[in-house]
Amino acid sequence: MDIETLSDKLQFVALYLAVALVAAFIVVGLLVWFKRRDKFADFKKYAIGITTGFAVTMVVVFAYVKFQCNIDDMQAKLFYPILATLITVVAGAIAMLVSSLFSDKAVKISFIVTAVLTLGCFIATMVLMTQYYGDIAEYYPNANLVGMIVSAVVFMVIMVAAWFVGDKRKMSDTRSIVYGAISIALSFALSYAKLFELPQGGSVTFASLLPLMIYCCMFGTRRGLIVCTIYGVLQALQDPFIIHPMQFLLDYPLAFGLIGVSGIFMEKGLFKDKKVVAFLLGGVLAVVLRYACHVCSGVFAFADYADLDKYDTAIAYSMAYNSFAFVDMLIALVAGSTLFASKSFSALMQKSSDVNAAPQVKAEQPTDDEELDEIDKQIIE
Repeated sequence: MDIETLSDKLQFVALYLAVALVAAFIVVGLLVWFKRRDKFADFKKYAIGITTGFAVTMVVVFAYVKFQCNIDDMQAKLFYPILATLITVVAGAIAMLVSSLFSDKAVKISFIVTAVLTLGCFIATMVLMTQYYGDIAEYYPNANLVGMIVSAVVFMVIMVAAWFVGDKRKMSDTRSIVYGAISIALSFALSYAKLFELPQGGSVTFASLLPLMIYCCMFGTRRGLIVCTIYGVLQALQDPFIIHPMQFLLDYPLAFGLIGVSGIFMEKGLFKDKKVVAFLLGGVLAVVLRYACHVCSGVFAFADYADLDKYDTAIAYSMAYNSFAFVDMLIALVAGSTLFASKSFSALMQKSSDVNAAPQVKAEQPTDDEELDEIDKQIIE
């Protein structure tokens, strides 16, 4: 499939999505106007934000496909299931935002449905990848499928462990969804500002991971893992270099998803008075995990690319090649440290964040007897 054909098909997708979005706004707007008119001002804000996000996303996707995308037929086939997964996530986020205008129960239902559909799309993507690539040994004789599977499982276990270490928080609140979408959009936009790019994938960018790291510090590890994993899937659209489903997991969802641990020290309050230290330690932990994912992918999937004239083993080559991750993170850490050193930024983040926030104590409601006593007093007076 050539770029022109792909671009034409995406135009139809964008058109139908735009029509569906307008129709949804009309229907939901009427419901809010007649059922919850006091929420109509909030609805307008959400509508403006969603429309802006949709427009920016379409511009980025078309710019990518038209001017930067140079993919073969195999990669083009994978483009659609990955895109479907992302569309499901975006649609689910919109549904949760709209549901928040009505009730918490509606938000919870939207969250569960979105999670199930996203998981289904992701599984379908992995199945399609398996069918497309078939026997990896045919094209990459030095690839180690067992090593890829074991590595992917190990990092999945690490991600699950990080999930349980993270504090339990409400996953479907409006603020975290909006901030998550903004963080993904900012990181994705910054990822185009590449200082240099490597031949077999990977690049050093202008602090593209910083918005995600700030989000993790603000909203905790669990939500950070989700947002960063979504960003990892998005990276597979921007810079696809995929030869096997397990390699895809290692280089994209897992490698970027583990950036979600960058806020764990701040979440646990280990350095309450030294937020810069907490941010730096979280960033170091995140980049080490990301680097380990890329190294395992390089050793077990891309051993055929190893320059054994300069390096003794594929492990040494992979460790050297993927060291770009440290440079990329270093830029983000320097920029982030400057922000966290600012008192005004720290105060603003603390105001918007729910990490280490003091629990709200509900005022005691008067009992029926107390209400009757109050009424009696008013009658006597």
